[in-house]
Amino acid sequence: MSGAVVLFVQRGAWADRYQAVTLGVTAAALGDRVVFALFFEPLRLWVEGRFDEGAPPEAAAARVAPLRETLEEARRELGVEVVACDTAVRLAGLDPGALGGVLDRIATLPSLWHAARDGRAIVI
Repeated sequence: MSGAVVLFVQRGAWADRYQAVTLGVTAAALGDRVVFALFFEPLRLWVEGRFDEGAPPEAAAARVAPLRETLEEARRELGVEVVACDTAVRLAGLDPGALGGVLDRIATLPSLWHAARDGRAIVI
C-alpha cells in the first residue's frame, strides 16, 4: 500500500461521500493507487448498501452517477480498494468476519497510517 492516496472517509453527509468518491476515482483514473478507508456513518452506509442515500435532487439533474456504482466500477476497473480498520468495524456495530466481499479487506490503522505517510492522505 506504499505510496497510496488514502481517503479517510468519516463524515456521513452525501456531499462528503460524493467528494471522496470523485477525488478518489479521479486519482485512480490518473494512475494513483487509491484506498478508501471508511469509518462511522460512511462505513455503515456502505455495508448496508445505502451509500447513495441522501443524494439531493440536483444530483439527478446534474446526471451524477450513483456513488456506489461509481466506486464498485473503480474497484473492478482501476484497482481501488475499500477497507476499514477492525476497530471502526466494531464501533459501527458490525462483525468483521461477515464483511467479505463488501470490503476488500480489514486493514490495521497503523497500515493505513503508513500508507498515508508514504503517499497522500485526504480526510473527509
